Amino acid sequence: MRAVVVTAADESFFPLLRGLIGSLEQFESRPALACLDVGLSPASREWVALHAQHVVVPEWDLPVDPRVRDRRPHIRALTARPFLPRYFPGYDIYLWIDADAWVQERFALDWYLQYARGGALVAVPEVDRAYRHTRSNVEWRMTRVHNYFGPKFAQRALWKTYFNAGVFALRADAPHWEAWERSFREGLEVAKGVQCCDQTALNHALWTMNLAVHPLPALCNWLCHYRHPVFDAEHNRLCEPVAPSRPIGVLHLAAQTKDLSLQLKGDGGTRVISLRFPAVEPPGPGGNGDDGTASQGA
Repeated sequence: MRAVVVTAADESFFPLLRGLIGSLEQFESRPALACLDVGLSPASREWVALHAQHVVVPEWDLPVDPRVRDRRPHIRALTARPFLPRYFPGYDIYLWIDADAWVQERFALDWYLQYARGGALVAVPEVDRAYRHTRSNVEWRMTRVHNYFGPKFAQRALWKTYFNAGVFALRADAPHWEAWERSFREGLEVAKGVQCCDQTALNHALWTMNLAVHPLPALCNWLCHYRHPVFDAEHNRLCEPVAPSRPIGVLHLAAQTKDLSLQLKGDGGTRVISLRFPAVEPPGPGGNGDDGTASQGA
């Protein structure tokens, strides 16, 4: 089956996008790459075009308020997602990865593509034994579900499995695309187009349409704002923070973790490890890390 990895970025996310693309290029055999340009500069778009098979500027596919469109043009990255087979036709499987995520281990890519073949949505629930959910996290989720679908569904957000839409894989002919669009459109209409909640709409579609889902473990979409990973210096890998501390497949620098670094204390002093790809020490006065690799700024 032909597969494509799809992502999106504006200019502010370009350094993160470079990291995602660099992480994919670690692997000799990999899917094609497509990017939704939601505000890249000409120079950045030219760079992306050297690495991706497709670079497309999306339309406004759903009824977002014109004032929001003017103020936040980058949210086309959200409204375009139920329409990926239309934007990039000719593929059997679409693997979406947010630009603020990157792939550390090949097994994650393989699992997404393998399990999507059967027609299920392959995604990761926002749960893990290591995660530390806060009241604000739960209220954030419930508020968005309430604003789109009312109090009944907001209560479901407390006990139904809630999937993160930052990384997912889905077949081109799966019914999920149409159901997602329908729920998204319904929510936007209720919210009068001023609140754009693609993940909320996807979960609503899953809850109401009995759509097939294949859940993967948190290692395949590690949400760093729920729990910071740890660094295994011996193997040069970012790992889950509880035993057996397995290497993380996909690191997702969600929320306020995009510039997060880990402080590592040892006999030789303190090291600082960036969570961005590649996980290297930030540059010193000379502008390069100790290994000669330039760190990526925000």
